Amino acid sequence: MLLKTVPGIGPILASIILLEVGSIERFASAANFASYARCVDSQHMSNGKKKGEGNIKNGNKYWSWTFIEAANFALRLCA
Repeated sequence: MLLKTVPGIGPILASIILLEVGSIERFASAANFASYARCVDSQHMSNGKKKGEGNIKNGNKYWSWTFIEAANFALRLCA
């Protein structure tokens, strides 16, 4: 029920998120969750300099799709 309070997330998207996440305790931090959901860039940094990108396909493709759909619905409904 709490997921459905987020703008753009309805019953279908909430169900997908719940089924794909499982136990939220398996993620050590919010950053790990966002990374696994492909919501952040994949960059390799060394001494403050960008050294490359990689592993952009790591993570859960269904979460990525779900969050993109939620963002699109939120833009339509709240704008």
